[in-house]
Amino acid sequence: MTSTPTLLWSQTPESVDITIRLSNIEEETVSCENNKFLFSCSSQSKNYRIEFDLDKAVEKVSYNKYDNRIAIVLEKAEYEKWDFLTKVRGIYKNNIKIDWDKWEDSDGENLGSPLAPSSVGNLGSPLAPSSGFEGMDMDMLRQMMGGMDMGGEEGEGEEECDGEECDGEDGEEKDSSVNEE
Repeated sequence: MTSTPTLLWSQTPESVDITIRLSNIEEETVSCENNKFLFSCSSQSKNYRIEFDLDKAVEKVSYNKYDNRIAIVLEKAEYEKWDFLTKVRGIYKNNIKIDWDKWEDSDGENLGSPLAPSSVGNLGSPLAPSSGFEGMDMDMLRQMMGGMDMGGEEGEGEEECDGEECDGEDGEEKDSSVNEE
């Protein structure tokens, strides 16, 4: 019986990088003829295979094998961003995923590595829904969230305060230190 491996992909304008994480890969086949990608191997007495048409043209394929993965580089025929890895949308939707370790957001801010799709998605497609938080730094986000109540419901033994310190009932500042008796 042959299993389908999980494939992680990312891209630069020049190449598509594919990582398949399997231990002790043997008898591997990696090819890309007529824009049909093929990977097969055996790993720990199990056979793996994945084959699909690429969305765009590739000039060259190369790979490096490691103890726990194989890293494949597909050199693009055209210097461009691919919206999809596969020509047929939805094929292997549970096996083709974005490599988040190599993610870079649309503003060019590196969130992992520069070898990443420029947007997010599923089904082998890095198309991202916008969250509205792109380009914000953490300080700006903290400032925006500063006024939000992130705790439990009021009345659970905590007082709501406007300032940094809560005032006691008599208007004096509460002592936040712990008395050990």
